[in-house]
Amino acid sequence: MVSPVYGCTDCLESLVDAIRAAFDGTGITWEAVLVDDRGPDAPWPLICELARLDDRVRGIRLARNHGQHLAIWAGLGAARGQWVAVIDCDLQDDPATIPVLLDRARAEPDTQAVVVDRGTWRDSRFRRLASRGFYRLIDLLGGVNLNNNIGNFGLYSRRMVDVLLQYREQEVFLPVMVAQTGLKRTFHSVDRSGRAAGESSYNLLRLLRLAVAIVVRFSDRPLKLSVIAGLLFSTFSALMSLVILVAWAIGAFTVPGWTSIVLSVWFLSGLILAVLGVHGFYLGRVFAEVQRRPRILVDCETGDAEGQRP
Repeated sequence: MVSPVYGCTDCLESLVDAIRAAFDGTGITWEAVLVDDRGPDAPWPLICELARLDDRVRGIRLARNHGQHLAIWAGLGAARGQWVAVIDCDLQDDPATIPVLLDRARAEPDTQAVVVDRGTWRDSRFRRLASRGFYRLIDLLGGVNLNNNIGNFGLYSRRMVDVLLQYREQEVFLPVMVAQTGLKRTFHSVDRSGRAAGESSYNLLRLLRLAVAIVVRFSDRPLKLSVIAGLLFSTFSALMSLVILVAWAIGAFTVPGWTSIVLSVWFLSGLILAVLGVHGFYLGRVFAEVQRRPRILVDCETGDAEGQRP
């Protein structure tokens, strides 16, 4: 199990207890990799204590806050299992579901991932609407069609994990990248529980920023849309030029209108700046990629002496 930890230190003991209960008597060998994404509630001492009490619990502390998905990638890189489950630390995803996912994966040949459809949510209506809007924006602008009821929770084969770790981009997003591998997936529906503690760190602004990052990272559709918009306005301008020419020829103009000219200039100037802004997003992504900076910086792991920096 890989679980990114941010803002839910109060859940960690309950999470580990739930994992133990889920696998007791199953004969399955397991480990839990808790990735400290430098949350505000300083979970690292508790992670070290949990690892000391149970050697099946491992901790990874990132050097700074990297965000949920890069924290997941750090956990995927450290996970040693033949199957790897990704699960939130706030107990909205029930660890008891994981053995069920494993049985289903083994029963369906060539399945490389069992992704959980989150069924009925217990989050607020605003949170559900924001999530649906997030996926709709990705679909509309990025051409990436995802079920808006799936998230990170799921079970992934060693082959799937190895393929995911080959992606070297600075921006990662697990549901999209799992879909892009082309490896066989299946879906399992489970209703989502309420949070045991803490609140979601994804507000409307952060969801919007993440959606824009995903669209720019995974699709060139906005660039194509800007070309189409340019062609449409060029065609419209050519037609209007013909209309104006005919009107001038027959003497239809009586009072020159400056309002329409000014408004047209302002509108087209705004459109040009917006299109340049879209290109700027892509240039920014290219700039970030060619820098070749380390994507994930690990500060220390629980296996190190006294949890110090390696």
